[in-house]
Amino acid sequence: MAAQKSATPSPGAQAVAAGEWAGKSQAMFERMLQEVPDALRGIFREKLMQVLKQKAKGGPAAESHVTEIVHEMVPEPFKSNILKAFTTMGDIDMKVVEEIIKNNPGGQETVISILHAIQAKCGYLPQEALILVSQKKDIFLSNLYRLATSYTAFRIKPLKKYAVTVCNGTGCHVKAGGQILKELEKKVSGNGSQITLEKVRCLGCCDMSPAIMINGELYGGAQAQARIAEILHE
Repeated sequence: MAAQKSATPSPGAQAVAAGEWAGKSQAMFERMLQEVPDALRGIFREKLMQVLKQKAKGGPAAESHVTEIVHEMVPEPFKSNILKAFTTMGDIDMKVVEEIIKNNPGGQETVISILHAIQAKCGYLPQEALILVSQKKDIFLSNLYRLATSYTAFRIKPLKKYAVTVCNGTGCHVKAGGQILKELEKKVSGNGSQITLEKVRCLGCCDMSPAIMINGELYGGAQAQARIAEILHE
């Protein structure tokens, strides 16, 4: 059902989205609705929004309110699916995502710019952010995932402690770059690795081979090899 297009939010949902959500409650509410068939989502949105407002008693919609609705009103196996999804949600400020979408008025032609802006703020493209873009821009969620996974500039998982980019061009490869890459690939394949590894054809720094980037900082030659040795032995 995640591949289906979300129904247009009702006036009630838009009112809450205007600033009455607390924590991850909005993202949780939208994730809950993803379990509802597309044809019925508009009806369920309205009904569940009314329940949410009753639980909030005039205050902001809290994460606990959404969880209560799932426990009280959602049957299995959908309940377990939703609760499991809640535990994997990142600590994303959805107001930031809403502001990005607001600052990019227009239709689906604005989606690429929005995704770049979200990643710049969050470091990656969280599922809850993609769901919100899907709704606001009236685009299938499956299409957003296709974009996010087709372009190497986008990430759908957060970066680990070390984001390492290794130049695999001929010059760097023969000057220890190939060995560095081999050692990093072995490390990354193990459990608990804190390295996000990317291999590129050139970093434009052939005069300092082997060239690598670690968390956006460029290293070359003996300095690059020493820095990689430190990371590999952590």
